[in-house]
Amino acid sequence: MQREAILGAIEDSPQRRWLLLVPVAPVLALVTAVWLPFVNTADLWLGMPRLLVWCSAWVLLLLPALAAVEFGLVRPHEEATL
Repeated sequence: MQREAILGAIEDSPQRRWLLLVPVAPVLALVTAVWLPFVNTADLWLGMPRLLVWCSAWVLLLLPALAAVEFGLVRPHEEATL
C-alpha cells in the first residue's frame, strides 16, 4: 500500500523525479570513501582522521538530501489541496 502510494507520487510528478537522484552523491561518497586515496590516509583533518571527517560530513549532507526527497514528492492525499 505504501509502496504504491510512493510510486503514484513519482508518476504523478515527473518534474520531481530528479529529487530521487539527490541522495545518490552522498551515498556514493560514503561507499567509495575507503578507495579514495586522498581520504584513506594516516593524515589528520581538524585533528581527526580524514576518513572520519569525510564520512561525518557526507552523513550530515545526506540528511537534507533525504529530506528533499521526503518533502518534495506529492502525496495522493495532498493532491486535493493543490
